[in-house]
Amino acid sequence: MEAAKREFIINDLMVENFIEYETDMIYLEETEDTGRSHLDFKVISDRNLVIKNVDKQNTDLLFFRNEKKFSMFKRVDHIIFENLSGNDWKLHLIEMKSNVLVKRWSEIKGKFRASYLLAQGLAAMLEMNLVEICMYTTYEKVNLVPPATMPTGRRLPLGETYIKPKDEWDSGEVILNFNRKISFSHNPIQMQRNEEGILTGEWICSS
Repeated sequence: MEAAKREFIINDLMVENFIEYETDMIYLEETEDTGRSHLDFKVISDRNLVIKNVDKQNTDLLFFRNEKKFSMFKRVDHIIFENLSGNDWKLHLIEMKSNVLVKRWSEIKGKFRASYLLAQGLAAMLEMNLVEICMYTTYEKVNLVPPATMPTGRRLPLGETYIKPKDEWDSGEVILNFNRKISFSHNPIQMQRNEEGILTGEWICSS
């Protein structure tokens, strides 16, 4: 029942090609001149639903607050729903960057949070059970050591612990604020620049 309803919503009620059907090898790209990137993303399942270039799609949810500090109108580049078995799905959120700096890492986390909520809404609409969530950042260079003049962590609420961006990046997890801090799996994917100046790379999901 879920599959039939899901296909009807995707094929008949949604904008054409908003969600695409993909097999186990998914080709993703960032087309902005400042960070053109190509990523071959391989998953285990050969039945997947993919939203490419999410940040360029019309996915604004107008009941969210629009203050810049909340980043609720920001999106990652790509969302993948991987069908593990039956109605169980694994969510992959992928953001593609050239350089990752302290301020940009904070912006990326904002995109992860807003996109996670968007994906949860879509999963509920399409009656998909999300059993695992993984997040990824592709990059060429990273420097997450804040300048000495940056007032990092000075205005944290009483009792909260400041997490150094580099420590978080190296930990394999990203911590997002939902009133309480929730950890998600995070994989940095280093890319290589080819002769055409395009960042290229691949990622193979082993589980």
